[in-house]
Parts: sequence; structure tokens; C-alpha cells
Amino acid sequence: MTRRRFLKLGAAMAGAVLYGCEMSGKKNIKDFGKTFDYLSDPALRKRDMGDAQLVVEGAEFSGVKFQGQEWRNIKFVNCDFVGVYDIKQALIAQSSFEGCKFAGIFNLGVLKQVRFVRCLISGSSHVVGDTGSLDVTFEQCEQIGEDPEPNHWGSFGSYGEVAFIKCKAKWTNVTGETKHLIRDCDFESVDCSVSKDGGGSAVLIENSRLLGGFDMRPATLLSLTIRDTTIEGTFNLTNATVKGDILMERVTAGVILGYVKNANSFTVRDSKITGNGMDVFEAFAGGIRTIEIDNTVFGVGVRRGGNGTDGVTIAGGTGADLSKPRARITESLVIRNSKIPQLRSHHVSVVRMQLDRVELRDVDLSSNLIDRLEMKDVAIANDLDLTNTQVKEFKQSGMTDLKRLGRSLKLEGSNIKLPR
Repeated sequence: MTRRRFLKLGAAMAGAVLYGCEMSGKKNIKDFGKTFDYLSDPALRKRDMGDAQLVVEGAEFSGVKFQGQEWRNIKFVNCDFVGVYDIKQALIAQSSFEGCKFAGIFNLGVLKQVRFVRCLISGSSHVVGDTGSLDVTFEQCEQIGEDPEPNHWGSFGSYGEVAFIKCKAKWTNVTGETKHLIRDCDFESVDCSVSKDGGGSAVLIENSRLLGGFDMRPATLLSLTIRDTTIEGTFNLTNATVKGDILMERVTAGVILGYVKNANSFTVRDSKITGNGMDVFEAFAGGIRTIEIDNTVFGVGVRRGGNGTDGVTIAGGTGADLSKPRARITESLVIRNSKIPQLRSHHVSVVRMQLDRVELRDVDLSSNLIDRLEMKDVAIANDLDLTNTQVKEFKQSGMTDLKRLGRSLKLEGSNIKLPR
């Protein structure tokens, strides 16, 4: 969830998040004597304790505001936080929240080197660090929403750097603006949008399980890397802007909607993308400098009329009128060692397109502008459509022999000359 959206929803949800939230019976922080004094007056704490750690255990934070101060080297253990905007410090640093519970809206202020460990966040609550937060970690934390409607979701994370380690979440927003790490997590139907306000986030997802939808719309990213992860649903990057590279490796996925506006490169390797019976994989070739698919198996989509298939779609870039093409962005599109029942790659303007040891069934390579087209050991079971495709140099080698396709090969309007 973006910071702008958080502020917009916060006022509307202020009363709703506390409804039905029961007090724990813990002693209120106001009754903690010197500990309360030290939290209220960091200068007093400094005089009495120096730099020693302050431990706050078993307290309920409700009905008291802590705002505009600096908290450093504090360990909150088994505390309950209930309220709306009650805590927003200028800075919380070198501190931890362990085994704590949160119910309400907490923009805690700028966080630096802050860990949340084994914390529970109620369904529609918000627990975030403000803009400029660094080295924020949520480890073994959990937020399970109660409503599939995204307008009723809560959030946890920070409007800066954040790491989620071994966390569980459902129907919520996992928030980060400049750096995301998601490792060993189990997320179901969550949003992970990244606004342009922070300049973009470097996102790394490892060894995680993403169920339902993982939605990154809208997203401004520095980079995106997904490794050793299972996506049991749809990963949605539609209209994202990626300043650097996208890499997916050793991924088992349902659907990848990778129709990003821009990226330096998009690589998928050593993966299996099965689809949902309708869609499988898509990418906007016209916004990506280099695209590489290697050692990946794709499932079957649904034919939606005409020449097109919606299995694997890597298309776009020329514009509708091939006589007046748009400025070229794509330098190479390489697919190797892969199985793709349905490949739709049309209206692509590319320097080099290479298919190397690829098993295909139905292929649409129509209306492309290609400087060099290379096909090596390519097996095509059914149709190949090259209608209106213009190629400056064509080379087939190995077991590839397009003449064998006979009537299943469409060359109307193309300048490709097959070897005799």
C-alpha cells in the first residue's frame, strides 16, 4: 500500500479497526512508573540510564500518545498496542517488538534497525514505518485479514526498506517503498504495490509460497528477482515500471502477468509456468531491452479467435502501422531449451530473435520487424504464422526445416525466403 493511499484510508478506518478488539487485561503503560517516565521523556532516561537498553514487558499501550520523540535501544516484549495514531515518533532506532500484538492504525514514525518478531497484527490494522525507514524487519509475524475486499485490508511494512522473514499474511498489504525482501513467507491474496514517491524498490522474493493473487500494481521498481518460489495463482506486474532487471528462476507458477511498461531485461529460467486454463504468461516486448526464456516449461492457454493464442504472449513494440514503426527498444528476444504449446509473439521490433531447441505447437510470429531471425532445432507440431513479418536475415539450422510445415506455414506479406 502506498503512503498516499494509507493516509486516505486511515481516517475512514479509524473507528472500524478497533471494533470488537478486546483489551488484554495487561497493565496500562501509564502504570509502569519509571518506565513510563523514560518513554515519555527520553532525556530523563538518558540521564538516569545512559545508553543501557530499556525493556518494556507485558504492557498495554492505549489511551496515551507518544509523538515527536526519539526512542532508541528499547525492547518491547509481550506488549499490546491498541489505538489510532497514538504512536508516531520522530525516530525509533535499534529497537525490537517481540511477541507483541497490534490493533489499530500505527504509523510509528521513521524506523531504523527495528525488528518485529512473532508479532500478531489484527486483520484491518496498519503497522508501518514512515518515509525514510531503514533496515526494518518483520520476522515470523502474522496478519490475516477478514474480508477479501481490498478496501478493507490492513497493512504492515514501511515506507522505506523492509524485510519479511517467515511471515504469514492474507488479505492485506505488504508495504515497502525502497527495498523489499520476502523470504520463507506464506502469503495469500496480498498487494505489494510500490509508488514512485521513493524512487522505486529493489524487490527480492526467495523460498516463498504465494497463493491467490500477488498484486504489484502499480509498481515502480529498481529491480525484481524471484527465486525458488511457488506461485499458486497469479503474479501481476501489469503496467509496472522497472528501471533495472526482472529475473525469475526456479519458479513454479500459475500465471505471470508481466506486461510491464519498461524494464532493462526480463529473464525466466529453470521454471514451470502452468497457467490457469486461460492465461499463462505475458510480457510487453516493446518496453524491454532484452528478453530471455531458458529451460522453462509452459502450460496451455485458451485460443481466443483469429490467429491468436493466449498461452505465452511476448508481443508489442511496432505499433499498429508497420510502415511507420515506433522507435525500437528491444535488442534481443531469446527462447531456448523450452516447451511452449502456444507462442504468440507479434508486432515486435527487435534486432535479434532466436529460438534454440524449443518445442512448440501453435506459433504466431506475424507482423514483426526483425533484423536477424535464428531458428535452431525448433520443433513445431501445428502452425507457424509469419504473415507480414519482415526479416533482414533469416537462418535455420539443425533439425529446423520450415518447408516441412507445408500449408501450416503462413508467409503472406512476408519477405522471408526459405532455403531450397
